[in-house]
Amino acid sequence: MTDHPPWLSASELRIGLGCMRMSTDDDRDEELALETIAAAAAVGVTVFDTAHAYGRGETGLGHNERLLARALRRCGTQDNARVVTKGGMTRAGNAWIPDGRASVILADCEASLAALDGLAIDLYLIHAPDSRTPWRTSVRALARLLDEGMVRHVGIANINRRQLDEALELADITAIQIALSVFDDTALRGGLVERSAEREIAVIAHSPLGGP
Repeated sequence: MTDHPPWLSASELRIGLGCMRMSTDDDRDEELALETIAAAAAVGVTVFDTAHAYGRGETGLGHNERLLARALRRCGTQDNARVVTKGGMTRAGNAWIPDGRASVILADCEASLAALDGLAIDLYLIHAPDSRTPWRTSVRALARLLDEGMVRHVGIANINRRQLDEALELADITAIQIALSVFDDTALRGGLVERSAEREIAVIAHSPLGGP
């Protein structure tokens, strides 16, 4: 299934700000984080990447989304922001554990909407496939979020070409997010980037400089 316009128009800046470490680092500085988001918005960045799991352990769920919402409102750019967030990931201490059950994806999206406090979710991603849950179950839950108007666009992250092809049978996938840098070209060698281009699916590179 692909029946969508391009996620970003030709005139939009192709650089986004990943906000994860503003909440996951032990020495995080919230005021500096707020200033960083404002500085990015001031130079034309509209895409801001977050996730419900971005925080310190299971007690920090939603921290990054709340921080982003606060920053965008403080600098008055919330109406122009393209918020990208993710669900289907749980935390146990410092561990990151994919959980692709339909009930979890729905609950995570609802929690993200609450944390973002009125900001629209422009793109909602399954954070990573869950080996314990059938992939089709997770993708059908993602499609439901779109059908029910909870999010504007949906996509998938940290996947391979086979998982993309299967997801395309079930949902209107607008974008994927994958590791892509000079240090990690797996997505290029595996044909995932080529397949995305064929289907006019946006490719969002995480860790483009090779970092976490």
